[in-house]
Amino acid sequence: MTDCNSHTYLIPIMEIYKQGAESKIFTTMYSDRKAIIKERFSRQYRNNLLDLNIRKERTKAEVKAILKCKLGGIATPVIYSLDLNGYKIIMEYISGQTVNEYLTNMKDNKLDDNGNLKKVLMNIGAIIGKMHSLGVFHGDLTTSNIIKKDDDTLVLIDFGLSHFNPSVEDKAVDLYVLERAFVSTHSYFTDLFAVIIDGYKIAYELDVQVVLNQFQNVRGRGRKRLMIG
Repeated sequence: MTDCNSHTYLIPIMEIYKQGAESKIFTTMYSDRKAIIKERFSRQYRNNLLDLNIRKERTKAEVKAILKCKLGGIATPVIYSLDLNGYKIIMEYISGQTVNEYLTNMKDNKLDDNGNLKKVLMNIGAIIGKMHSLGVFHGDLTTSNIIKKDDDTLVLIDFGLSHFNPSVEDKAVDLYVLERAFVSTHSYFTDLFAVIIDGYKIAYELDVQVVLNQFQNVRGRGRKRLMIG
């Protein structure tokens, strides 16, 4: 990873790829490799100094989380360059389909993947269990933030809301956010979320029952909020 604060690197024409609540993502070429640039933009409702600090700290935290997971054996994008003054991360473009797309195709096209579905879901759980064991909270776990490559490698992306040394509550919330996304987007596979939890149990290296008990508590609070509206 290189520090690009000097702006000596050359970035060709960029194309907007997608935009989130706090960042824009562009596709570009970095040397001879397809890459993406994630740029955090200013939020006008925040105090200017606070805004600058938040953007810089979240950019640093995202890179740190990506690297920590990669060193821990989780597939994440390669970081090519970091520009803290511009709040930009240049990283590997991951070819493949999101797990969201994979599950949608499984339903819509009734694809026969030779029993691979449960293996994919088990691996998702294992990735999250390993990530939590490493002391990383993702903050935005959805099936759109996991990419399935052609060789079936699962790559975890978009650590923009991540932080470190998560509490048991944080870990339970990560699981709950993923469950809500899974159930709402892939209701036809709702019963299979339990397979993700099975994968989590296997990979999590601490007292997994404590996390799962809190997950049930968070679940209960979520259902209560839905009933109350």
